[in-house]
Amino acid sequence: MLLVTFHGGKPEKNPKKNNVHAYDKKGKRISSAVLEDVDGIILDELRGIQLVGNRLYVANANRTQNNVLCYEGSETKYKFLSKFVTYDVCKGILHPFDFTFDGAGQCYVSSQDTNLVTRLTVSADRKFATPTVVAPALPSDGVFLPGTFVASSVGNLGGTTTPVPAPAGLTYSDSQSKKHSVRGVAWVDGALYVVDQPAGRVKVYDRDGKLLGQSNSLESPVHLMVNNGTLYVSGSNEVLSGKLPKPPGNIKLSPIKSIKVKNSGGMAFSPAGHFYLASRTENIILKFDSDFTPMKFLCELPDNPEFLLHVESSA
Repeated sequence: MLLVTFHGGKPEKNPKKNNVHAYDKKGKRISSAVLEDVDGIILDELRGIQLVGNRLYVANANRTQNNVLCYEGSETKYKFLSKFVTYDVCKGILHPFDFTFDGAGQCYVSSQDTNLVTRLTVSADRKFATPTVVAPALPSDGVFLPGTFVASSVGNLGGTTTPVPAPAGLTYSDSQSKKHSVRGVAWVDGALYVVDQPAGRVKVYDRDGKLLGQSNSLESPVHLMVNNGTLYVSGSNEVLSGKLPKPPGNIKLSPIKSIKVKNSGGMAFSPAGHFYLASRTENIILKFDSDFTPMKFLCELPDNPEFLLHVESSA
């Protein structure tokens, strides 16, 4: 079963579109409201989604509320548990896009409007998170928002902070009508992989926030994920992949030749090795076998898809 988050917008007119939807193995929608509707929580512009045990975490990035929410449940029903982290608790969390857990009690959140990756300490009950100390690799005399782990090369976003020059600092662009900033994140093998979209790179940082390396130049990368020791990156009209280096450092990414899709977005793998890929502008999900050969999968969506999450279920 696939869980899908959407671009969203105007929740007063399309309340179900701004929830998490669930689709079965044939591409049929089986739920348009996976998340419990709770007073005071505006579900709109949902982004990253992660399942840890029976806890489902979802980034909520609308103008009214900027937070990561925590739910508890299974299958297609998850009840609201807590606001895992909010802008009020951590000013770096502004238009959150993606997040990842390191398995050692910490969470890393990328936020588009501050162009930062923030590191958080997760509570013992996994219901809340608070910002950690600023990454040791950042200038000791600098001024940074609480919990800053990877800083921006532009220092006037969401507050006045010390800019860190690229490549260690994240690139930012607002030269056109659309702003481009940090996107996907993934923690693997003791390192954090970060998509710097305007730089066209995936960057790699150690546990202290020190830049270890980066990818070759890419065209508008957005999403990334790791499966069986391989890093996958989407965002333009293709998907690129590359074996994770050991130790972490520079990584070479190459297109998967059999995959051509307009504006590739969210990705997911099933335990059987099936690969799912969303087209953000075509409003469809494509399915491939373990060799990346296209499979029949009729899955049309009501809105622009953002993230995919594969979960085991009877559906």
